[in-house]
Amino acid sequence: MDLMLSNVVVDSPPNVKENASIKKKNANGLGDGGLSIVLSKAGPRKAVLARKRVVSKAPPQVVKSKPIEAANKPAVKAPPKQDPQKLPVAQPTAKLKAKNVEINSNGVSKKEPPKNGASKLHTRKKSPQQEEEEEEGDKEPSKKNSLFNFQSNPSFTNRSQKTSMFDRFKMDLPTIDLPKVQPLEEQVFSKQTIEALDIHPHSKKNIADLLSYTHLTMVQSMAIPRLMEGRDALIRAQTGSGKTLAYALPLIEQLHNIRPKTSRTDGILAVVIVPTRELALQTYELMIKLLKPYTWIVSGYLCGGEKRKTEKARLRAGLNILIGTPGRFCDHIRNTESLKLANVRWLVLDEADRLLELGYEKDVKEIVNAIQAGSNAGEGTTDEANGKVRSLQTVLLSATLTASVKELAGLTLHDPVYVETSEAIRKRQTHAQTFDGSSESADHLLNVDECVSIPQTVKQRYMVIPPKLRLVTLSGLIAHEQHKKPSKALIFMATQDLVDFHYDVMVEVLTTKQLDSDDEMEDDDEETDDTTLLPRVSFFKLHGGMTQVERSAVFLKFRAAKAAVLLCTDMVARGIDIPCVDLVVQYHAPQILADYVHRVGRTARAGQTGKAILFIEPAEIDFIKYLADKQIRIQEQKIDGIFVHLGQKFKCGQKTVAKNKEQAAILLQRRFEQLIAKEKELFASASKAFVSWIRYYSNFPKELRRMFAVKGIHMGHYAQCLGLRDAPKQFMHAHTGPKDETSANKPLTAKAIPGNRKMHYTLRNGPGMDLLTGV
Repeated sequence: MDLMLSNVVVDSPPNVKENASIKKKNANGLGDGGLSIVLSKAGPRKAVLARKRVVSKAPPQVVKSKPIEAANKPAVKAPPKQDPQKLPVAQPTAKLKAKNVEINSNGVSKKEPPKNGASKLHTRKKSPQQEEEEEEGDKEPSKKNSLFNFQSNPSFTNRSQKTSMFDRFKMDLPTIDLPKVQPLEEQVFSKQTIEALDIHPHSKKNIADLLSYTHLTMVQSMAIPRLMEGRDALIRAQTGSGKTLAYALPLIEQLHNIRPKTSRTDGILAVVIVPTRELALQTYELMIKLLKPYTWIVSGYLCGGEKRKTEKARLRAGLNILIGTPGRFCDHIRNTESLKLANVRWLVLDEADRLLELGYEKDVKEIVNAIQAGSNAGEGTTDEANGKVRSLQTVLLSATLTASVKELAGLTLHDPVYVETSEAIRKRQTHAQTFDGSSESADHLLNVDECVSIPQTVKQRYMVIPPKLRLVTLSGLIAHEQHKKPSKALIFMATQDLVDFHYDVMVEVLTTKQLDSDDEMEDDDEETDDTTLLPRVSFFKLHGGMTQVERSAVFLKFRAAKAAVLLCTDMVARGIDIPCVDLVVQYHAPQILADYVHRVGRTARAGQTGKAILFIEPAEIDFIKYLADKQIRIQEQKIDGIFVHLGQKFKCGQKTVAKNKEQAAILLQRRFEQLIAKEKELFASASKAFVSWIRYYSNFPKELRRMFAVKGIHMGHYAQCLGLRDAPKQFMHAHTGPKDETSANKPLTAKAIPGNRKMHYTLRNGPGMDLLTGV
């Protein structure tokens, strides 16, 4: 019998059954043989390994033992030849050289480093990624057990892997060469004090007591004197700079100076139009505070979600200042006889750009025409500043100037002044700084292209995140920030369906709160025995699909909370002033630049500090260059640092910090996937959210479509970031087809995949939210 003998060193008696399955190729690459081990006692001993050479034409059977297979791979340089004297049997025709092998107590073979000082290439272990590439043709596909395709045996992973997944992601990320950025700088506060204003002493004391203001902001110091003169104005200032007080204070000062005193019977004297219900409620609360010394002036508000009968009763009782949203205000213009606009003297359009973006252009023009018609029918008033007869004073306010805002200003403003707080922009308009009011000067002042101004106290960051890691990264980021100190965070998402799904799944997985008492997690689930990630953090959601009662309750609770997270759509991005918001996360990129500016503006209000983080994937990296071209200074933040707290919280027990972070991310993703696979309602919610995300992603404007190309994304990876293990084509047909039964039961064909023109039409026109008004 032809045998091949070699020396081996044995640490302890190995598992004979497991080692008996180890097979090697012969010199011709064919055949297989058995393995026998002879031991006298436990401990390090020399043994003789005998292998029978068998010649056969059968295909070789490849074993999954990685160290032995790695030794036989052609990609690795051949080991040095051993001394022929140590080999009992000479084998001149054999191509397979004998090697020193060490077998530990677990039965896993491990090569000893060569003693003759050979190159380290012979003893270096391969990373799992390299072994996967080399064994792609020979190795059977292994079952995926997690998001990151790691082996199910933790001890094996610890021994064989040298780099963590975060290191691999860093190597795959593209580099960004950003141009030099010179952002527009605006000074928030001015040197002018409240006492220096020419207003009633009661107003000064009231502002100091209730609002705790001592100094004016730049926009207030520039706008209040001009508005007190009765001039129309277009005001542009950065978010959080106090624009509401800039128009509310002059309005109230002129109202309480009217003699004889104003009463309810005088009707509506001032109208304020805002884009959202929350902003209407917030403006109404500010008016109540400013009117405290002047009890004879009455304010009220109209917005969707309230009972029309109640609002009609308020109008019949009499209001002097009326705040409302465009849709409900137009509804009362058409259907409520007690709404009289003949005495209106002041019209304010707050957040004018957002009013037009939400599709309220027709409603705004209808309101303006109704007020102008009523004012022209009235007697008119005399302007004490210039002695001219004036019937209406109009003010437009916005943080960004778009073409639509300029068009609206041209239709509504008469001989306006332009209030600009950015010194750089004012220097460009040197010939118009006198605000002479001429038409040529006004046209030139309105010709400002994409004015973007963000408070300097905001730290703007972006995180490049692979699609499969989005959900766990968001959870880790919230936990990381809350671990520093209890704070409030705003998470902006693209659609209502995405807000609903993320709220439900994050409440279940990250907090101790149960959405349904009957759907409690099983006690025998090993992964739910770990400590809760965010036990003391409250989660809220806010979007346009909620009732007015729900929206008002959430808004008030979140403002009063100390440690809370609000998942919301862009309806919260405009004008909402929520104190102590330390973090703003744009989980989905905005479709227009103005939305980015207003989202970031929810933090660092009135000179405070804050942080804003934008989530993007590697394919969307050009959007960062686009922001830099718009003079927005933004820096990268790495994702691996936020998982340190997760590794400590989950007590992963790995030897290194990198392993703890990696294991924590895998564990958290597994929790999300198991919960969604178990709960049918969550699975349906995730599927609906995925379809709404595709609808949102396929409707980016032409300017940004090359950066957010729906044909270039991996649908399966984005489905996995929603905890969906199935391929998208298996669940999309239930949410993309028409509502009739014949079409709803029709299976999704292979051609109707995302990226196809027919599918895009179905997604845009199928059931779901309206991108313009359904936020």
